[in-house]
Amino acid sequence: MRREHMLRRNMGRLAGGSAVAAAIALIGTAAAAAPISTPASCREAANGLISLLDAKQDDTALYRDTYRVVVNTCGPAAKAPRPATPPSPAGRAQCRDLAATMVDIIEDDAMDSPKFAATRDMFAATCGPR
Repeated sequence: MRREHMLRRNMGRLAGGSAVAAAIALIGTAAAAAPISTPASCREAANGLISLLDAKQDDTALYRDTYRVVVNTCGPAAKAPRPATPPSPAGRAQCRDLAATMVDIIEDDAMDSPKFAATRDMFAATCGPR
């Protein structure tokens, strides 16, 4: 009888531990699904884009990852739907200018502004990884 009682108690602990582990995993998944970027991290990422464009490395995995960070997590959510026919790709110099504009807007403490969103959306539409 004592062994059965210990077995039930341990099973209860395992079930409780599993519930906690599942809750932690759920919180971690939610955080990963909706990352939040700070102005500092977005400024660093946009400066990284500038460096990669200057080095003509816009066809690398690092550029793709940095591009996704800026486009998906920096500034306010995009309000305007994407155009049905996307604009033609911009040259590196134009993409560099757009990234520099994003840095300037962030440094003016206006990352949550419509101006930043418009610049980011233009960058997203025309400066994707090659």
